[in-house]
Amino acid sequence: MADITDNFRVTSKVALITGAGGGIGRETGLVLAAAGAQVIATDIHADGLRETGALAAQQGYSPTTRVLDVSDPAAIHATVDTVVADFGRLDILVNAAGVMIMRDALDVTPEELDTVLRINVGGTFFACQAAGRVMSSGACIVNLSSGIIDRASRGRITYAISKGGVTQLTRTFALELGAAGVRVNAIAPGWVETGMTGQHFTDADGTVDHDKRADYVTMMASASPLARVGTTRDIALAALTLCAPASSFVTGQVVRINGGSAMA
Repeated sequence: MADITDNFRVTSKVALITGAGGGIGRETGLVLAAAGAQVIATDIHADGLRETGALAAQQGYSPTTRVLDVSDPAAIHATVDTVVADFGRLDILVNAAGVMIMRDALDVTPEELDTVLRINVGGTFFACQAAGRVMSSGACIVNLSSGIIDRASRGRITYAISKGGVTQLTRTFALELGAAGVRVNAIAPGWVETGMTGQHFTDADGTVDHDKRADYVTMMASASPLARVGTTRDIALAALTLCAPASSFVTGQVVRINGGSAMA
């Protein structure tokens, strides 16, 4: 009888991760590598990719790293083509690249809205499109939505709009790629401390205000029945589960990994 844990492995799968220079994208790349995947880690920030590569090497993994600007559809398609040329196929895509611009709705500029939509929605859409054209049966895509889809949040309107778009494009790609045996799902994380969310307690010079951080984390933890905030590992393990054979009948879903802060 096969080892049941094999249902949670992605041995020899080829996995492309966007936004892998830090935060959830980095952790997901490390987790997929630990579960047996050949990881291609991409990010617009070369320094972050170098750090990801160094962390992976310390853990005994050898991911390929590639600088990628997901706001450029041609660059996304070229990256996917390169992955297929180098590895023969693409089995897993995780879209973790994203940005957040804090601004009240009345103050958002056209440029700010365009930036957030080009990266968060456009980047995810064109990565799904490029991957969907080359993936075969058994492949899967995981998109990063957000807990913000379940509530209004002051100052985050562009981010909320973009993640609503990611949620809906996930469902449509799941519908259209299902006949090819390709699954598409999204994760909507609760609050997780990353470089993006850390802006709430980071000064203009990049210094973390530790008192403000402690207060903010306590506030966010109070929204969860578990009385804690999430970690990048929590989200990465959820991504692994969605990519693994254990989830072979799961598609078109938005999985809320949020400690119960929103229940749907």
